[in-house]
Amino acid sequence: MTDFDARYQALRERFVERCRGDLAVLEQAQGGGVDAESLRATVHRLSGAAGTFGYPELSRLAGVVDDELILSGVADEGSLGKLVMAVRVLTQA
Repeated sequence: MTDFDARYQALRERFVERCRGDLAVLEQAQGGGVDAESLRATVHRLSGAAGTFGYPELSRLAGVVDDELILSGVADEGSLGKLVMAVRVLTQA
């Protein structure tokens, strides 16, 4: 493993750890306990970072929710639910 690979792996592990905190925000949002702007900041960050660290489907799902929040200020329950499940799977692996 090269030095770059080791650093990338460490950053990837940090991303997964951060997703655990993001999961709490996403789950609160499902119950209406998070304002749209806080939710948007979380999903926007997830959308960009997930693709960078090799999770393209997670990036896509977060992007869908981000777009919904931009367009209407509200996340679709189905879209948000899919994102929550994807983050759960990632953080439990």
